[in-house]
Amino acid sequence: MGKSIDPGIFKTYDIRGVYPNELNEEVAYEIGKGFAIFAKTSPLMVGYDTRVSYPVLRDALVRGITDQGMDVVDIGLSSTSCFYYSLAESGLGGGIMITASHNSKEFNGFKPMLQDATPLTKEQLLELKKIVLEEEFSVALEKGKIIQKDTSDEYVQMVKKSTKEKLKPLKVVMDAGNGMAGLYIEKIFSDTDLKVIPIFTELDGEFPNHETNPKLPENRAKLVEKIISEKADLGFMFDGDADRMCVLDREGNLVDYSLVMALLAEHLVKNSIQKKVIIEVRTSKIVRNWVEKAGGEVEVTECWTIPIKLKMKSDLEVVFGGETSGHYMFRETHESDDGIFGTMIFLEALSAKEESIDEIIRNFKEKYHVLEERNFEVANKEVSNEILEKLEKKYVAEGGEILKIDGLSVIFPNWSFNLRQSQSEPVIRLNLEADSEKLFKEKSGEIIDFLEGE
Repeated sequence: MGKSIDPGIFKTYDIRGVYPNELNEEVAYEIGKGFAIFAKTSPLMVGYDTRVSYPVLRDALVRGITDQGMDVVDIGLSSTSCFYYSLAESGLGGGIMITASHNSKEFNGFKPMLQDATPLTKEQLLELKKIVLEEEFSVALEKGKIIQKDTSDEYVQMVKKSTKEKLKPLKVVMDAGNGMAGLYIEKIFSDTDLKVIPIFTELDGEFPNHETNPKLPENRAKLVEKIISEKADLGFMFDGDADRMCVLDREGNLVDYSLVMALLAEHLVKNSIQKKVIIEVRTSKIVRNWVEKAGGEVEVTECWTIPIKLKMKSDLEVVFGGETSGHYMFRETHESDDGIFGTMIFLEALSAKEESIDEIIRNFKEKYHVLEERNFEVANKEVSNEILEKLEKKYVAEGGEILKIDGLSVIFPNWSFNLRQSQSEPVIRLNLEADSEKLFKEKSGEIIDFLEGE
């Protein structure tokens, strides 16, 4: 009898779906069995975020692993970042974090990883998918055992010890969104010079106050209200599993992710023997400008955190990696993305600056004119390819430099854009930047008109 598992739950780099239609007890059990066979190591670590489906999925996943004779180290409720750190520090050969990250409450998922919190490549995930969907394994004669271990204190201490400078006494609002950041915010930031106003720190997998995707403005509305009513200097928002963060200014406006990245990267390059930074194709050139001025170098890769992490693990010269969705990766976190650690380093970087955050933001907006990513629907991949070919031909003729790291990047001395096909939706995504408002309006209008006319 075949397994009733929707192969669509296997995404590019993780496993994700709606509970209980796509992910349920049976599916979690098969994933547990399959990962035990794939990883070929014991014990395996398991952690989970606060989504209401976690008890069912955790129990079934653990049963699948132990039925193959493998032991499980269960670290309990955890942010994905704490899980990454705990797995890498433990020396264990692998583990699975149960989370759907920023997705809405009906979703859940599995992030499988190997030793040193190394994510699976696309090819490795396909291998795991094949095992889970196609192979049958009998239950081991001797089942594995379950070991409970709370690793949160070690993680908290790591983040607290990461700051080398005294933090400016800023008033900041931190929105945990009833997700996993709520476990750590007060423990980590309470004994600094910050005045921290935490909101929605109670763990609640129903996410009653707002969904935990920081990218959507409606999810930031309550944080904005709190920043303004408290007259705070800054606001921070984390996604559901706290591996991602965004920063809001005193008026509740989103601070451009590339500016956050520039502050982090410059600070780390200045204070580390490693001088290389990994960014992705959508990133503003402010990051390159600041990093090179600080004596570092920048390497550009495709969008997505996994390629950045894998590059950091293979290149010991890299001190920092960042993605414009708010994922920031650090050496101290074993090359993993960590919203809370990123917040601490951001505040340290800010404290080392003579200018205020308001001045820094104002200067950025005067020099860098950045289009917030826009999506355009396309019928299929063939249409996307035709659009990219037409634009490439047009801008090559005008003298543009062409890069094809991820989609099409066209670079001129005073403006640039990237256009790429989404891996999950029938859309192409446009990012654009120019050195002046006049040029920004001209070139963004030019390309948007072209895309809307196709």
